[in-house]
Amino acid sequence: MACIPKDEIKRKSFHLLSLLYIFGYWYLSKNIVIFGLIVVMIIVVLLEYIRFKLSKVNDFFKNNFKGFYRFEEVRKVSGLIWTLSGAFIAIVLFPNKSIVFVSLLCFAFGDTVAALVGRGIGRHKIFTNKSLEGSFACFIVCFIIGLFFFNIQFALIGAISATLTEAIFWKLSDNFWMQIINTGILTAASSVIAWAK
Repeated sequence: MACIPKDEIKRKSFHLLSLLYIFGYWYLSKNIVIFGLIVVMIIVVLLEYIRFKLSKVNDFFKNNFKGFYRFEEVRKVSGLIWTLSGAFIAIVLFPNKSIVFVSLLCFAFGDTVAALVGRGIGRHKIFTNKSLEGSFACFIVCFIIGLFFFNIQFALIGAISATLTEAIFWKLSDNFWMQIINTGILTAASSVIAWAK
């Protein structure tokens, strides 16, 4: 069995800090979370701007935050801004709190498990650098999360949506799209089910 790269473990551990805004969304008011995300996004954008303008700052981040930045992010915007903006759009656009919350949880845990399993034991590649093993792990985790909130059919829709969105190669980061698309599909499915009744 292949070992999971230490840099990937670091990155995904940092990735789980998204649980701060996810559980903040569940327990705090929507406006507070939106305001908090705006403030953090502004700070991140400013830091990224400074990082690109001053090579010494970029070198500092590159040397002291190994694992948190992918190699290709040394010269382009980090995935953090896409993660935050994806959450922001999902929270602002979609009103159903349970659907948004589950979609954000699927992103936090599903994406993390997909990467760790894929890097560790992934053998069968699908799409670009994603593996069948990683996608299957993502599906299982997202399905279990969905079962805590929805019936089995709705949980299945959410798990399939999250897994496909995570697996597909996007021009922008899947961290951005996974939160928005999964929330949108579950919202649309909920409307169709309500209409059918």
